[in-house]
Formats: sequence, C-alpha cells, structure tokens
Amino acid sequence: MTNQIKTIQDNAKKLVKMAAADLADQVHFFKVARKVDKSEFKADASGHSPGSKVSIRIPAQGEVIEDNFDITSSLQDIKEDSVDLTLDKSATMNLTLTSNELAHDIDLGKVYERFFKTYVADMAANVEARFIREATQHTANIVGTAGSTVADVDTILAGREILSKNLCPKNKERYFLMDSTVMRGAVNANKGLFTQTRKEFEQGYIGDANGFAWLENELLHTHTNGTDVTGVAVEASVSAIAEGMTALGVDGLTNTTGTITKGTVFTIAGVYAVHPQTKAALPYLKHFVHTGADVTASGSGQAQLTLGEKVYSATSGSLQNVSAMPADEAAIVIVGAADTSYTQSLMFHKEAFRVLSVPLAMPTNAEFAEQVTESGMNIALIRDFDVMKRRWVTRLDFLGGIVPVRPRWAARLTS
Repeated sequence: MTNQIKTIQDNAKKLVKMAAADLADQVHFFKVARKVDKSEFKADASGHSPGSKVSIRIPAQGEVIEDNFDITSSLQDIKEDSVDLTLDKSATMNLTLTSNELAHDIDLGKVYERFFKTYVADMAANVEARFIREATQHTANIVGTAGSTVADVDTILAGREILSKNLCPKNKERYFLMDSTVMRGAVNANKGLFTQTRKEFEQGYIGDANGFAWLENELLHTHTNGTDVTGVAVEASVSAIAEGMTALGVDGLTNTTGTITKGTVFTIAGVYAVHPQTKAALPYLKHFVHTGADVTASGSGQAQLTLGEKVYSATSGSLQNVSAMPADEAAIVIVGAADTSYTQSLMFHKEAFRVLSVPLAMPTNAEFAEQVTESGMNIALIRDFDVMKRRWVTRLDFLGGIVPVRPRWAARLTS
C-alpha cells in the first residue's frame, strides 16, 4: 500500500507539471504580457487566496528643465505612483479520477490525454478570455470604425501612431491581438502585397507587419454599449472636477433607465491628449474609458463614471496628461451606437499591463496536493476525500490577476 501511495504522489507531480506546461502554452496573451516578478511583491509563504492584493509600482515620470543649470528653485520630488493588482481571476475544474488510474506510471501520458488535456484547454480558454477582457476594458485609446471589419494598413498604422505618440518603445515587443474575422479582412486588404511564397498567401494569416507581431485569438472581448450614447455631458455637481480626479459626473442620460457600460470609450469636448514629455497638445481629443461597473442613471439622468487613469492638466507639471480639465456641461461623445456590440482587437506593448499567477494555499493531509509554476503560470492539483458525501474529489485550480500599468501603450481596434 505504501508503494502505491508513493506512486500516486509521484504521478500527481508529473501530471500537474504536464498541466502547467500545457496551460502556459495555451494562454497567448498571458504569455507575451509582462509578468510580475517575485521581487516586486511580497509572496505569501502559505499560498495566496482569491481577493488578495499586490501593489505594483508605476514608473516615475520627471520634468526636464530647459536652459537652466541652477535647479535651486526647481527641485523635483520623485512622483512614483502605484496600483493594486487584485488576485480575482480564479478558475477551478473537478475531475473524475480514481486512485487506480493514478497508481500506475505505465502510459501516464495517456492518462493525461484522457483526463486532463481537455480540462486544461477549457481552463486556459476561460483564463485567457478574462485576462483579455480586463485588459481591453482598461484601454482607452481606440482606432477603426465601429461596425467595420476592415483592418487595412492605415487602420493598423493609426494604432501604431497612438502608441508611438505616447512614447511606447518601438521594438519587437508590440503585439496585435485579433480574431480570424479581422485577420481575414487584413489579409484581403493586403492581398496585393503578397506572393505565393509568402505565408500570408499560403496560410491566410499575417505574422509580423505594420510595427506589430500579429497573434490570432478567438477569445477577444466583445464590448456592448449602454442605452445612451448621445446628449451626454459633463456634470460637475455629481463629481468635482479637480486635478488627479478618477471619477467623472455626467448628465443627459435617460432618467432611471439610461446606462453606460464598463469599458465604454468616449471623448470630452475641449480635452485633447498631450505629448507625454513635451506636454504639447496633440491634434486629437483624448480618449477616456469607464472602468467601473455598469452604471444606471438616477431620476435626474445623472451618473458617475470611473476613469481608467487620473486626470491632470498643466497645473500638475510632469503628471499632465490632458490639454485642459473637463469643463462643466462639456459634450461627451461615446464611441459606437447604443445597445450595439463590437469586437475589440487589442494592440499593446508587453509593458502596458502586468499579469500574475500565484501559488495557492494548499492542504497538508490530502491524498496528494501538488502545484507547479511553468513560464509564470501556476496550477494546483488536489485530491482528497469528501467526508460529507463519502466521495473522492480531484480538482485543478488557478489564481491570478492583471492590472494596467501603462494603458497609454495599448489601443483597441473596434470592429
């Protein structure tokens, strides 16, 4: 019996290692996004639990002093900010697995193929979709035409332009995540450039082009607008307009029924984007995104939106990210039509977001309890007896989270 138990425990370690490798291989967004290094947060020796928070530093940005070596009157404090990454992306699956099936190390690969592989694939799809959704809902920059699947060169370059204007590094760590519909439109729009020796022609996809590494993914987020997209304006009486604000009051919604959904992108009249370093106004209105839960208007048609980033004007020096603070009753223009859904492709630099998968709290007296981290992706496998229902329970668990750190280094392509 002792030898059988040892074999079960050894095989559990092998199986969970296979599962971790498989999971890491199938989460494309997680694979290319910037992982939170262990040195950046305090690890919990006993393992993490859902809802825990990890504080992530946002790199400081200074102000260049021109033509004056005397800095006596212009000493700068380091303006380093931080943001909490909440471990709120958990995924669990239970398996029908007997001890006998674990007690033999012959054909262990077949055991994995039979009992684990499809479960891990389903878990990977679930985790990937939620990470992409969260990243998209925190991205304000947007290009393309809502309702169109055209992804021609100029549309892609418009996304590249926005990232570049925001001083995103021009290296090979920019990615374009799109589904097969957008890929089809892009290949068709560029077919005149392809030859029969090119993979774009032979296999129907684009690899690297227009400043991005292209990644086809069928788990993109589909954003659905709320019921009101016209006649909306800033309302200062709902939320004060002040430097560093993260909330925006609006009015003009339909009384008690008007809604604005999470991830809705909009512009505000008179509020332009600025160059991150020179602070010169750029020739387009700044895009904002509502990152809070869906909101419904009060009886007076008012609501409060949650902004994806703090808003600063020239008064705040190096923190400035808009040409001017929003004015009371300034018109708000929401991207897209009311009650309409749009697939959101995502262009991003790997440093735009931080992703994290953490070890979980594990039991000490289960038949077996093993977890493995592979390429930053942690998965746990537990098997124990349920005394309440007299049955064996085998489960796979994942816990992680994502947070935007430089969301200006990302842009959506709406279609």
